[in-house]
Amino acid sequence: MNAFKTFMACAAFLFGTVSGGASAAADPLSQVNRLPPSLEQKVQEFRVALQAGGYEVAQGHWTLWGVDDCRFPLQTIGHCYGNNPTAPYVVAMLPHWNDEFVDQALHRTLTDDWGNVSPNYRLGEREALVVLAELPPPARYFGIQSNVFTREAVLNPKDPVYRLLNEHPGLKELQGIVFLGSPNPDRRMLVASIGNSTNNVVIEQESKENWGRERFFVVTPDEAMATAMTNALVGLKGVDANQVFTEPVSPKLARVGYGRQADDFITYIRYSMPNDIARGRQWREQLPLTILRVRDTKGGQAIKPFDIPQYEEKVANTDERTLKGDLSRLVAAVKEYWGQTGDGNSLDFRSLSLWVDLIGQHCLGYDGLPKPESWITLPRGPMNCLGDGQDADYQISSGTFSLDDDQVIAVVGTLGTKTGNATYTSLSVNWFPELVGVANRDDPVLEESAKKFKDKLSSPDLYTKFYVYYFARDCTGLYPWCQEISRTLIPRGDTIKFVQRNYVNPPSELYPDSRRGPDPRKILNPVSIEFDGSEGKRPAM
Repeated sequence: MNAFKTFMACAAFLFGTVSGGASAAADPLSQVNRLPPSLEQKVQEFRVALQAGGYEVAQGHWTLWGVDDCRFPLQTIGHCYGNNPTAPYVVAMLPHWNDEFVDQALHRTLTDDWGNVSPNYRLGEREALVVLAELPPPARYFGIQSNVFTREAVLNPKDPVYRLLNEHPGLKELQGIVFLGSPNPDRRMLVASIGNSTNNVVIEQESKENWGRERFFVVTPDEAMATAMTNALVGLKGVDANQVFTEPVSPKLARVGYGRQADDFITYIRYSMPNDIARGRQWREQLPLTILRVRDTKGGQAIKPFDIPQYEEKVANTDERTLKGDLSRLVAAVKEYWGQTGDGNSLDFRSLSLWVDLIGQHCLGYDGLPKPESWITLPRGPMNCLGDGQDADYQISSGTFSLDDDQVIAVVGTLGTKTGNATYTSLSVNWFPELVGVANRDDPVLEESAKKFKDKLSSPDLYTKFYVYYFARDCTGLYPWCQEISRTLIPRGDTIKFVQRNYVNPPSELYPDSRRGPDPRKILNPVSIEFDGSEGKRPAM
C-alpha cells in the first residue's frame, strides 16, 4: 500500500480538524468566516474607501489546515512539510486576478482549491494583501507570516547542503525532501520564509494589547502601498497606526509579478496552546478575520520597493550548554535503569537551522544573516525550507525508528519552558519520510517526567529542567511518561522521526526585546535512546 492510500486508510484517526470566472471577486466573507459586526463594518468601509481611491479589491477567506489535509500533498508531492501537530494552521485562500497565471500543476499541493480560490497566489508589485482580524483568546503563541511556495528553478547539485546529504546513504530520504521538485517540472518546492513573522510578542510590544483585539496586517512588496493601506485603515473609526503591521516582500528576494516565471506565495497563521481550550476552539470555528487583495488599477512597478528584511537576532535566556554534563548523566541513568547501557543505542538530535541551514532567505539564494555553519557557503539554494520560521528552534532526531519489534524509544532533553528559553516546547512524532506529524507531547505533559532520576544529577533540583519520555507500540509499565503509537497512526513496516520545537525565547530582564525562537547554539540537542522493550527486557516496576 503506498503512502497516500495508507494515509487515507487511517486519516479518520489522525487528530482530525475542520478543514470559491476570471474575476477575482469572492462571496461576502460573512458567508465563510464569521466576523463580529464592528469588524464587518470596518471591512465594508475599507473596501469602499479603497475603490473610491482607484484600487481594485478582491476578498478571500481563511480555512483551517490540519493533519487530515496531508492527504493532498501526500498525493501530489509525497510528503506533508513536517507539519506541527500541536494545532491546526489557519491558511489564507485567495481568488485570482484576470491576468494572474494559475499553475494547474500545483493543484492540491497544499489543500483543495475552491474554484478560482487557492492557497497559493502570485503578488503584483503594486499589490497588498490586507488582513482585518479579531485576534484569538490568550495562548502560548500566535503568528502570521508568508512563504515563497514554489519558484521556477533547477536543482543546484553544488549546494553544500545537497552535497552533505548526497554523501551519506542514510540521508538520501531527507535529501529528497529538502531538494524536492514540484509537480511542475520547471519549478521547485521552496516553502521558505521571506523575513520575520508578526507574532503575539511583536503585537504586544507595538500596540500594548493583543489577545481578543482587532488588529490589521499588510503584506506587500511596495513601501508606498504599505503606507497607503495603513493610512486607509487608520481612517477607520477606532484604528491606530500601531495596530497595523506590515510584512515586507522584497522584490530583491522574491520574484513578484503575475506571470508564469513569478514566485507564488502562501500566507498562514499558527495559533497554539490557548489558555482556555474551549475559547480557543470557538475562535478556530468562527475564524473572525478576513483577507483582501488590493492592487493599483494602473499597475506598474513598486514605487518604493522594500529592501530585504534582516532576520531578527535569536537569543537565549539560559545557555543550556552549562547543563550538558547533567544531560549526559541523565542519559546514562536512563540506560542504567533499563539495564541496556551500550553506546550504540543513543543518538543526538540535530538542529535543522544549523545542520541543514533551514533559513528561508538562504533557501531562496540570499547570503544575509544569520551566518551559517563554517562549512556552508552562501549564496546557495534553491532548497525546500519546509515552512521555516524564526519564531522557533527545530531539532530533528538523527535516528529513524521502527516500533514493530517491541522497540521503546526514549527521548531525553532539556525542557525549554523550564530553562527559560521557550514560551512552549513540543516533541512531535513524524511519519517519515512522509513528514506527517501524527502525535505531539507538549511541555505540560513532559514536566516532571525526569523526577525518577533526580538523584543522578549534579543537583536534584535540576530535574525540572529536563524530560524523559517514551514512545512505543505498548506502553505497559511506562505510564504516565509514555505515548503509544498505534498501527493506525504509523502502519506496520513504516518508520518515524522525532522533532523538538522551542517557540519564542520569552522577554526577560537580560533580553527585554526578545521575540524570536531561542539561539540554537545555546540549546542542547535532545538524545534518543532505542531500547529492547520485549518481554523480560523492560525495567521492573
